[in-house]
Amino acid sequence: MDMQQLRIFLSISRTLNFTRTAEEFYMTQPTVSNRIRALEEELGTALIKRSPHHVSMTEAGTEFLNYAASILELEAAAALRMRNMGADKPGYVRVAMLSSAAPRFSRALKEFSTRCPKVQVDVAMLEGSEMLRAISRLEYDLYFANEPMLPRPSVKLSYAVTGTSQLHLFVNRADLPSIDMEDWSTIGRHPFVSMQASDFTLSSQIDRVCQNRGIQPEIMNYYNRADMLLLGVDSGAGVAILPPEVAALKCPENVAALPIAGEDATLRSVVAWKTDSRNAEADRFRDIALM
Repeated sequence: MDMQQLRIFLSISRTLNFTRTAEEFYMTQPTVSNRIRALEEELGTALIKRSPHHVSMTEAGTEFLNYAASILELEAAAALRMRNMGADKPGYVRVAMLSSAAPRFSRALKEFSTRCPKVQVDVAMLEGSEMLRAISRLEYDLYFANEPMLPRPSVKLSYAVTGTSQLHLFVNRADLPSIDMEDWSTIGRHPFVSMQASDFTLSSQIDRVCQNRGIQPEIMNYYNRADMLLLGVDSGAGVAILPPEVAALKCPENVAALPIAGEDATLRSVVAWKTDSRNAEADRFRDIALM
């Protein structure tokens, strides 16, 4: 199995056409067929169903897609890391961040890149269960997250609160005349768009905010990223409750943000790091983020 075989396989899974994939790789169609057949023989199972007029994925082929993509991503990451080390750029920092942490992270990255231009910084924007899983496995050097996401007490992670904000109600401007923040029954009449329940730290806080104000939101659509909810609000699909930082970088013109008063709507953002960190560059990035 080689990387080219995997790239060809992923291309065919997308095009479902051997000729089109051959054109993408500047190969002949028989060469592409032979590369896929060799991959199937090595794996001991058929990945592609072929007929004169139809190409489709087998069950095994569909399952192998994630493995192939992961292998290629790992290979690319390893190659970049080795190139940087060979070019006298040994420093390496891995950061996980929520989309709502983008403004603070962006400021820290700008300052860090000025001070440490030879340090490689890999960034993953995670939401909900992805961030919780990454924290539980200690997969990154730094986490730009929310306080409820962190295990407490923890001897493996330390953190500092970097700011507090109030959750906001995001509404389409066309719906503003029907919204009264002092009377949440006016809000309960609107459908909601929401994060998936797997992001239970945010979704549970939103549920508590609504329950404390006497409404049971009717969820119309779920999204796997907080910033994507703004597109749902912009389309008129419903209202949403989110951290205001989600809209800091770009908020659709048709969307208005209304702050929600009360301690139950307070959100504490944090930067967390491994307590036993031995990564000097990560410690430097953390110190900049906490300035």
